[in-house]
Amino acid sequence: MTMMQTPKLATETHLDQVLADAAAGSASAWEQLVRAYTPRVYGLLFRQCKDQELSEEMTQATFVKVVSKLKAYDERGRFEPWLFRIAMNRLRDEMRRRKRQAVPMDMTPGASAGSSSGSEKASQWAAAQGRIVRQYGEEDRTPLEEMTHNEQLDAVKLAVEQLSESDREIVYLRHTAGLTFAQIAETLEQPIGTVLARGHRALAKLRKLLEGEDSGN
Repeated sequence: MTMMQTPKLATETHLDQVLADAAAGSASAWEQLVRAYTPRVYGLLFRQCKDQELSEEMTQATFVKVVSKLKAYDERGRFEPWLFRIAMNRLRDEMRRRKRQAVPMDMTPGASAGSSSGSEKASQWAAAQGRIVRQYGEEDRTPLEEMTHNEQLDAVKLAVEQLSESDREIVYLRHTAGLTFAQIAETLEQPIGTVLARGHRALAKLRKLLEGEDSGN
């Protein structure tokens, strides 16, 4: 459940400049943001909804929201919590909508992702999202390494599914999105102490589950 290997924006100063350029309409700056963050946003969403098409659509919707709000964004050094909060809110809204309407998982989220002009702009700039996810979501392994990796990954996935929804959120934000606990606290808008306690509790529970020692309580 390690974070996907993705291109990095070197420093916060660099990120702030890229954000400013993207807000000013730079397509190359926006592409840098998309390349740097699409795999992590997609990975976070996919781990929780287990639906590839829906995850891609929610990732697109997340970036539509980002591009529509980017000119008003002024939280220097806090972009990642802001981005992943948008993604998590999108996921929660979609899950609530589907549960309320009993919508099959193979149906699309619809056209509520954003304004038409914002959607068109974000869609144009983020057209390569699927390719980016596939490019950075896979690693080269030998057949034996792949088999071992898949077995270990399956065990971890099964263990994570036994956690509460709130604990799973923290695990995925930490180990799939790659956020610090301070960033997770900002993303979830919860006190850092609460997030740390829940994070440590979730990891302890996972450890017991993977060792076969958990009683199921």
